Amino acid sequence: MNSASSAACFNRLGKRQLEVLSMDKLIVEEFHHSANTSLYINCRNLHELIEERTAAIFSPHKLNFFCIQLYVQGAGTYTVDFNPIAIRAKHALVIAKNQMGQFVKPVDYEAKVLIFTEDFFCIDELHFQFFYSTNLFTLAERLALLDVSEHFDELVILFDLIRSELDKKNYLKKRQVLNNYLFNILLLLEECIDQTELEKLTICNERYIVSTFKALVNKKLDKSMSVKDYAAELNLNVRTIQYAFKHVENRTPYDWICERIVMEIKRCLLYKNITVNEISIFLGFKEPNHLTVFFKKQTGITPIKFKHNFKN
Repeated sequence: MNSASSAACFNRLGKRQLEVLSMDKLIVEEFHHSANTSLYINCRNLHELIEERTAAIFSPHKLNFFCIQLYVQGAGTYTVDFNPIAIRAKHALVIAKNQMGQFVKPVDYEAKVLIFTEDFFCIDELHFQFFYSTNLFTLAERLALLDVSEHFDELVILFDLIRSELDKKNYLKKRQVLNNYLFNILLLLEECIDQTELEKLTICNERYIVSTFKALVNKKLDKSMSVKDYAAELNLNVRTIQYAFKHVENRTPYDWICERIVMEIKRCLLYKNITVNEISIFLGFKEPNHLTVFFKKQTGITPIKFKHNFKN
């Protein structure tokens, strides 16, 4: 390897190591609710957000939720996972949970910012299937801006409807109404994806590994496989997968599998007429009490208590 190649290699590795080290010290941006509700959805205009969260949003921060930024007019730069993205009017950016975001000055553009959690969105089987099959979050992992000019006016209306709904007093169907608006936004954004361009997008090796690993887990979630088993199917070393998750999400693949299993347990509890015993068999737990212990360790409550709380 010549000196130029060595330097280039060192620079790439150095940047990755700095990013991993920086992730350990990052601000974690927790969910900020609207004033009138504790629901895990919120929508603000960017300049309002800047006034309220200046100290946090202009520093690199890890998102503990999903975010959609709809760019209304102007131009600028936003960084995701330390990568600058050129902002353009009538475009949208989907940022997935655990990605790193940072607004960059000057902010010479107008935008609407929508945040939500998977627990808020996944209210039934249809929503679960959409959430875990849509290409929107693949797009987020590939750091791609989405041209939404074809549905821009409808998206603006839906963002404004969510904002207006959040300002109302709480009432019985408020969650369902907000969820419906959110689902329509996600459907319109998915409609805007250019599949040809999606296939052309470049993706770094670590992101490809994480994305492929998640797709395999989603496909075989009921097989009770370990990280080692998934690695073998992907013809990868466990340490390679662990490094990729550390670099991309600053957590382990085991942690992500646990989170995904918890979501599946919640789905089965709320939207399928099956017992905890049946869920434990479906997900490969040796005993029903093993599932209960696992779920309580991850969430702080038992499956039965979770189901009771949700219904109430």
